[in-house]
Amino acid sequence: MKNGLNFNYCLFTLFLSFVSFWANAEVPNSTSSQGSVEHLKQEIRKGPENVQLVTPLAEKLYKKGQYEKVTALLWKHIETVDRDGILLLAQAHEKRKEGGDMARAANILVGKNAKDFEAQTLLGEALTLQKKPKEAMEAFKLAIEANPKFEPAYHGVIKIYQERTPPNLYELRILYQDLIENIGPRAIYYTKLCEINTQDGTFENAMDNCKLGIQKDPSVASNFVYLALNLKQTGDEDGYKEQIRKAAVKFPMSEHAQFEYAQFLASQKNYLEAMKYYKVATEADANSARSWLGLANSSFELRKYEVSLIAYRNACKFDRKNAVAFRRSATVLRNANNSEWSGKFGSASENCTF
Repeated sequence: MKNGLNFNYCLFTLFLSFVSFWANAEVPNSTSSQGSVEHLKQEIRKGPENVQLVTPLAEKLYKKGQYEKVTALLWKHIETVDRDGILLLAQAHEKRKEGGDMARAANILVGKNAKDFEAQTLLGEALTLQKKPKEAMEAFKLAIEANPKFEPAYHGVIKIYQERTPPNLYELRILYQDLIENIGPRAIYYTKLCEINTQDGTFENAMDNCKLGIQKDPSVASNFVYLALNLKQTGDEDGYKEQIRKAAVKFPMSEHAQFEYAQFLASQKNYLEAMKYYKVATEADANSARSWLGLANSSFELRKYEVSLIAYRNACKFDRKNAVAFRRSATVLRNANNSEWSGKFGSASENCTF
């Protein structure tokens, strides 16, 4: 009798386990279905009381990269959609490179609150897309005034100053100093100041920022390279030699470091070593016209004409201005009565035109 009871009890326990398993298994599927795109569409169609589901649906479509559907949905419900939905609308138009519609969406929020820094930033991006840098600058500056810690607004202004010819280095320097003051002493800000001050010829400030950049992130090659170049400009030739060699050894995959060290070696007429580093530079960046040109010139000096010819062709491929150096080498060969290679260089250089 006792055995029969135990057997029945085991069966009952097993039955309860199966019931619990299937009950739990259905919950995720139900939840997933409720949050699906199709389910949200169906709920929105039921009536205006479900308008709060429009933005969640738009977010799901945005994540799928369906930006046209996002814009169509949100404009349809523009009178009732919330702030997050309008921000998403502007971002979807940005993905589609539709500056006018992006500005229209951002202006809805700016009209409600001129201190909405996210909306002002998106308006700035929209105006940048429309090639209206002056108006874009104003929007970005209003965003920064509203929230000095909102980094995307700074990047909008930085992009405008960088794209000027020549870049506005003075304003760029101030912007990165403001970023340090308002957001914090990040390595990337010091790295940018290192570069900007080097380009602007303020060598002492450049070295200070390069060193701070190295302290905060020793994995950035440009800080080491610019530090070396600034040492050279301030007359510390030995420091320059040591630093530029150190940069090349430390960063074998940095075209910048390899190129600058190769340039130093070439200036010393050490073409054999220069050639090696130019070659590594082209491996680090196969599209670097300057590194291909350096490899072409150094190998030409060593009379390695086959390597030089290939390198000149690549130098021209990525920058047609290198046609001048290419033709000059062809002339040197022709004057030296090297008919075999002067012909090859001459015909190849003719294909390299501005």
